[in-house]
Amino acid sequence: MIPRQHLVLWLFCSAALALAVPPLTAQEDSPVKKLGKAVVEYRDKTIHTVVAYNYSQRNHDSPWLYMQAGLTTRHEMKIRRDEIALRTPQGQSIPLATQRQVGDDTKRVEQLLQNARTVSHDVPSYFKQHYITEDMQFFRLPFDRIVHDDFIVDRERLVVGPFFFESPTGSWEKGTYSLVVRHKDGIAELPIQLE
Repeated sequence: MIPRQHLVLWLFCSAALALAVPPLTAQEDSPVKKLGKAVVEYRDKTIHTVVAYNYSQRNHDSPWLYMQAGLTTRHEMKIRRDEIALRTPQGQSIPLATQRQVGDDTKRVEQLLQNARTVSHDVPSYFKQHYITEDMQFFRLPFDRIVHDDFIVDRERLVVGPFFFESPTGSWEKGTYSLVVRHKDGIAELPIQLE
């Protein structure tokens, strides 16, 4: 028979250990995964998206944030421009820029893209399955093709392209933002850490 003192000590230690160690399933079940310092993935049963923001993570003292994105879904769905936003640490929602906003500041956007080229990522390489890869066509610089305000995506189609967000204050503060992609079956939120 176990002495009562040992039993009490064992119960106390077991309870303390159970409270001190966080459950592993919460981390394993999370749809969000960091794939690099400034590359994040969201994957659940409906949507799979990867966003790389390597340049903008440290260079955000201008009005523009630039992200490279790839997205696929289990079932066919339409994603509209107005369903993509960036939530600030203070909770303000900044919509994905319009073509007009980008067109009105083409010189600065072209410079941003030129600077970001050195840390550019091959976003489709984060998707293991072979897909038909298409451009989102949300943005065009002068003399480029037609711009669209939505795209169709499904299990066989990977849609890639840039995301541009324009700060209402002219620059972006350090902190953790959330990239929000709404779709007919829910919401995907990806943490974006600006240093």
